[in-house]
Amino acid sequence: MKLSTAIISLVHVWTYSAVEGVCNEDDHHPENGGYFIEGIGGFGVGIDPTSDTKRKETNSTWVAGGGYADGSLKYCTGMYCSEQCRNEGCPDIISGHTCSNVRFCYEADSESDVWIMPDEKALSTCDFSEATQLCTTEEGAGDTCCNFQVEEDADLKVYLFASKIGCDAGQRAAVKIDDFDDVGDACYGMGLTTSRIKSCNCNYEDDEMSTLSEPCHSQFIAGCNFHFPDLGDDTSCCDTDTCVGNHLNFDHPIGQANEEARKKLCLDDSPGRCLNTLTEEADCCTSRCTACGTDVSPFNEWSLCTTGNATDMTATCGYGGHGGRFSQFVCDFSKCEDDHHWHPDGDAYEDWMSAIDPEGWAFLTTPVAAPTAAPVVAPVAAPVAAPVAAPVAAPVAAPVAAPVAAPVAPPVVAPVAAPVAAPVAAPVAAPVAAPVATLVLKDITDRSTDTSSGFSRVSTIGGMGITFTAALVLV
Repeated sequence: MKLSTAIISLVHVWTYSAVEGVCNEDDHHPENGGYFIEGIGGFGVGIDPTSDTKRKETNSTWVAGGGYADGSLKYCTGMYCSEQCRNEGCPDIISGHTCSNVRFCYEADSESDVWIMPDEKALSTCDFSEATQLCTTEEGAGDTCCNFQVEEDADLKVYLFASKIGCDAGQRAAVKIDDFDDVGDACYGMGLTTSRIKSCNCNYEDDEMSTLSEPCHSQFIAGCNFHFPDLGDDTSCCDTDTCVGNHLNFDHPIGQANEEARKKLCLDDSPGRCLNTLTEEADCCTSRCTACGTDVSPFNEWSLCTTGNATDMTATCGYGGHGGRFSQFVCDFSKCEDDHHWHPDGDAYEDWMSAIDPEGWAFLTTPVAAPTAAPVVAPVAAPVAAPVAAPVAAPVAAPVAAPVAAPVAPPVVAPVAAPVAAPVAAPVAAPVAAPVATLVLKDITDRSTDTSSGFSRVSTIGGMGITFTAALVLV
């Protein structure tokens, strides 16, 4: 190696590695001084030959045309795609973490090297004018290859890599770095309660290969082994899947602390399902949270009821129903006997159900039909019929008929008939015609001010009186 090359390599180590020893095997990855291997090409198809826990092997091959994720948009077509990645596309990026070695392996005669690109434009156009070299053409060979070491306090961002000789042919990649602890802690927590403990399978002894990648793989195994019991020479429980982990053993300090902490969070005024995972017996009618613990049986599991249906007296309480382990379990309280704590006629059930399903409970306990029918029918029918029919018919008929018929008939007939019979020839024309015509016409004129309908009827009658009087006079 030339002196200039050596100096460059030292500069690279100083520039891209933080203080040595920040990541360690006790708190991070249990191998390689605390750093796991992140292959730039993803994963292979077999088991890592250096692992005794059947970890998947990584693919660190760095070649032109390798088809690496380089941050370009990629449209997702799988079942679990987000709407954005399905319709608009998402950057195709390799997932990485702190406390890792992003590894590039290539042959010395391939003329490949590794550069850190300043931005996406430089990566897409293969512009190395402002790029920084990470490894030379000779540093990618051997067992350790070329490594970009990501320390615990590294910037959580996307790092861009490319090879000068193969950039235009797709030898470029984008790696997004996330925090080791975010993934490692979550996987460690899953390992603490995994069902692999009861079957003695923490290290994937009964599996062909682990489905987990680093850093999750190693952290999951660490959590599983932390709660795995000390079986001694008796490993018979491994064959029956009945080994009790330390976290479920009330006689163990860890198990006792866990159960006491669980009881403090219990809600005994709410029902639930107490399931014995060994016998698969489920009790919804008599159990309460504090009575369904590992101090009674290490196989007890409590699932709080979270929804209730007052109409059919059921509730959803955890999972593992008849539809499988991911289907909701339904407690049917109508099957509870009279002396059971959660019988539908009991105070505990009534208090809980009326609170969890107030509408359904009110529907069952409130008489709905009677009060609903009365207020709707009575007030509508009565007030509408009475005021419309009565006031309209009465005032129209009475005042029109009565005053017209009475005053007209007497003055026309009575005064005309008497004076006409006595004076036959001379006095008839003078006295009879004037008073009769004046009387009748005045009555007509007075009545004309009543109403239009009244005027019409009086005029007709008055006209008849004049005609009749004239006839008498002419006789």
